[in-house]
Amino acid sequence: MHEIPVYRQPFGSSHTSASGATQPVDEHILKLYMRKELGRSFPFAARPRAGQIVQSIADMAHGVHDYSPISGPTKPMDMADAVRKGMNKFEFYKPRDWDNGKDTEEYHKFKEIIPEMAQHAVNGIREFYGDTKFEGEFQRWHQDELIDVPTMLFQDYTGGGRQVDLKCSFPTRNPLKKDGTRSWRFPKPRTEPTPQQIMQQAVYWKATGDEPGLLFVTPLGFNIVDASNCDALKPHALEESYQQVRQRWLVIQNLLRAAEGKWSNLFALVQPDYGQIVGRHGPDILAIAKQIWRLDR
Repeated sequence: MHEIPVYRQPFGSSHTSASGATQPVDEHILKLYMRKELGRSFPFAARPRAGQIVQSIADMAHGVHDYSPISGPTKPMDMADAVRKGMNKFEFYKPRDWDNGKDTEEYHKFKEIIPEMAQHAVNGIREFYGDTKFEGEFQRWHQDELIDVPTMLFQDYTGGGRQVDLKCSFPTRNPLKKDGTRSWRFPKPRTEPTPQQIMQQAVYWKATGDEPGLLFVTPLGFNIVDASNCDALKPHALEESYQQVRQRWLVIQNLLRAAEGKWSNLFALVQPDYGQIVGRHGPDILAIAKQIWRLDR
């Protein structure tokens, strides 16, 4: 266990993460408040939950589900059994009720294509590693010299000095037709990572030295992106991205220190973007944000 600096303790800020460096600062502060004071997290959506299910199925098929570096991999599960277990988990997801049915539609559409996407993920992981043994996801730590708490990270798959992160892209809705039906746009696997994905890979690379890779999966297939076909994943570019990440970590660290243990001080230092908050998390979270950022509270 690491010691949490005194100024961070009132905010429950015990570590950093790659995602903490890529999300807006106001959202990061709101997330801290909800966890520390309300015991809540941001609500989920069908899209990220479906991505988790795809990875879960792929993990089971490769024998790295619920992975522990102590016990190592287990016997790979039959693909049909892995799909069955994964889909059973997805059945427990409750769609959002504040977006005019969008999440519900996506949930039912994703149920149709998760098995196919999981098979693409299994094939992509197999192609990436070949005969090389690899580990599944488990908690790791990294310490940056400028940041006074460690960084927690989870790499999807690691082995042979290489790591690959699974990124799923699901279909998006087209506008309703005159007859009330709807078609869907099926994306092709990405050939270039987003800036946020590069930053995440930069953290993994700096923490472990593993060469980064991204496995992009859609219902149409998969594509592997690494330093051999993407300059953004080469060391010089990763180093540049990592400096952006640590700058964001440092900004958050300085804000927390300047707040002197008081939420009111912290909220006064950060401007909320209510439009982004309601679009991502819904009216309930917006109401919380508006309450805590009130100037007369």
